[in-house]
Amino acid sequence: MMLRLLVILCAFLSSMACSNSKKLVSATPKSIALDQLVLQKSFQISSDWATPMATGSMNALANSGLLGPENSPGNINLLGNTNYLRIKGDSITAHLPYFGERQMGGGYSTNDTGITFNTVPTSYEQIKNDRMQTHTIKFKISGDSIEHYSITVLLFPNWTSEIMITSSQRTSIGFRGTVSEIPPLEN
Repeated sequence: MMLRLLVILCAFLSSMACSNSKKLVSATPKSIALDQLVLQKSFQISSDWATPMATGSMNALANSGLLGPENSPGNINLLGNTNYLRIKGDSITAHLPYFGERQMGGGYSTNDTGITFNTVPTSYEQIKNDRMQTHTIKFKISGDSIEHYSITVLLFPNWTSEIMITSSQRTSIGFRGTVSEIPPLEN
């Protein structure tokens, strides 16, 4: 009798756990406002952390102490470093720092070592996950040089973001930050 009661209790608890995990995230005023910005294609992202691919070179940099306190080969603090990815209409502008290995090209100029572009993407796709209230934006950019970028942006209902960038000439890098409206002076 006790064993039977225990089996029924376990079955009931497991069914409750499964049903709770499938609930929709309800839309909040904050997530509705984000939906509007994404629909209008009028927002920017400022990143607080860069997440480069942890390679042997990045590990060597970390071991030499050049990355600074609180940084690791796969997580670099960007506070105080002006950066953005801005989507405004059909144009996408970015000025992001780059940490990692360049595999080819680049030339000798050290003026433009980050990821910078101001152009219309060659492809653009935006998908909303209604269950999680998130947005996934994927686009491809041909930079000013022969470098090409494939970029995925994830936007969360609390206005945080993740950016993943794959380049034709560099190792991959990611960024974590916050979404905001484009300031009026830059509209």
